[in-house]
Amino acid sequence: MEKIIKSDKNPLNFKQLYMIEKEKRKNIEKELENKNNEIQYLFSKLKIHENTHNKGEKDEVLILIKLFYMNEKKQYDKLIDIFGDEASNGIQIICINTNNIITDINKLSKTSSKFKADCIIKMIKNNYKYYISIKSNNGAPPAIINHTPKTAKVFQQNGILYNYIKTLDIIMKEYIEKRTAKIISEDISITELKSFNNNHIRLNFMNILSYFIFNGSGKGNSKFSANSIINYIDNKIVFIKCRDIEEKDIYIQTIYNKIIISLRDKGMPKNIKQCNHWLYKDYKPDNTIKYKGSLHIRIK
Repeated sequence: MEKIIKSDKNPLNFKQLYMIEKEKRKNIEKELENKNNEIQYLFSKLKIHENTHNKGEKDEVLILIKLFYMNEKKQYDKLIDIFGDEASNGIQIICINTNNIITDINKLSKTSSKFKADCIIKMIKNNYKYYISIKSNNGAPPAIINHTPKTAKVFQQNGILYNYIKTLDIIMKEYIEKRTAKIISEDISITELKSFNNNHIRLNFMNILSYFIFNGSGKGNSKFSANSIINYIDNKIVFIKCRDIEEKDIYIQTIYNKIIISLRDKGMPKNIKQCNHWLYKDYKPDNTIKYKGSLHIRIK
């Protein structure tokens, strides 16, 4: 008689086999989804690198792409390193034009220059929204005041910065005198001007910087002011909270001695006489004169 060998192991039934195959398929689909997300991430970066924007403008979007990808991959530890514990449950990037959550990495884009905030990022943990101004240090030094003449709306009577005109006149007078005497070049550190040794001028100038960094431009207040800063240096994202006057003052103090000031010809009014006290005459070798009266300030 044949001996029947009994196995110690119970044979797998159909249901068990089905569940195993289902789990395998789920893992494969998850792996494919991860690969697809990675391809989308790399493709979106490539599109930004290939466009015609300058380095700073490209970096504005590349930062958002990087943050979006970290959030999609649930790399909350990396988000916490940037934003703090507020980001422990992840973030949402909000479209500044529609106020809708951006769910497609390819929809991330540069914000209009009329907004002081370059993006809105919401912390899921506490629903707090940061209106962030992005400063890239990978290209030309980031601008604070971009070619703004004395005729700008904010400097006119009843304008937001009208009360600071005398302070700027004093600074510009010294700048023009030293520039004419060839003591200084076009772009100079504010530490090279003695006017800034005056505490009243220094404080007024800091208030001017605060307005242009957080609130608006020469045309007036922005629709979206900034309450935080992102500095982008060598692929590293540094986040700085500037939610109140104290935090804003601390930030301005950290950049104060890095401020570069100049007068440029871009953005000049047709009637140059309107640039009284702000007009530098740049004599060229062919005896022509280039009139420069637009205030330009950068962070070196």
